[in-house]
Amino acid sequence: MKLTEQDLHLLEFASYDDYLNSLIDGKSLQYFGNRENLISLYRTGYRALTKEAFDAQRTFLEVTKDPNTLFSRHIAPKDRFLQEIAKRERPNRLGLLSTIIYMRYVKKATEISGYIDYEEALRRVHQDQQYSNDWRAIFAEEKVLYPTPADLLYYNAKTGRSTRNNTRNYQILCDPARGIIFRNMYDRKDIYPDPVARSYGTNTSRIELASDLYEQVVLYDHVVRKNY
Repeated sequence: MKLTEQDLHLLEFASYDDYLNSLIDGKSLQYFGNRENLISLYRTGYRALTKEAFDAQRTFLEVTKDPNTLFSRHIAPKDRFLQEIAKRERPNRLGLLSTIIYMRYVKKATEISGYIDYEEALRRVHQDQQYSNDWRAIFAEEKVLYPTPADLLYYNAKTGRSTRNNTRNYQILCDPARGIIFRNMYDRKDIYPDPVARSYGTNTSRIELASDLYEQVVLYDHVVRKNY
């Protein structure tokens, strides 16, 4: 992704308050009164980013500008699952490894389950993009990652809602004998998530993790052999 000058302009602000102050001009003050009232209005998201959106967008720009800047950088999660996906963040972002996360998560007596294309979910950080992720908060265990209708496969046990989505990395196939198959779009290799399968696919391994945050977590790691 090529960053525009407007994108990079956001990186010039050291804090959210600096960003809000930059939006104030004489015309705005004329219409909305004093500075404090205007700042309060901007904080709601009126003609400005909210603080959450500012932080998420700024983090995204930093990572896009510098591939060595990771969401998990300088964060040491205690949960085993978060530790494992932190290890996998860089190789997934570089396209060397492609991880699919299977997850069952219970929220307010409702079980949500599904498969997440990790690399695709790492890119879904824009606040104006539906089901965006605040990855730094997730790695810091301040927020929880769970499958959404934007991920590969999603199922809500309470509402019965289910969705399936192909991503930039995977095409979803259904085989009458082997069930769900995820076909990697770079090397055309298939991943078989069946837990009792003898093989999970070429260059693919499966690991199930104990987690204090989730009912069940499984990682399918596929080493990508790119054809270019």
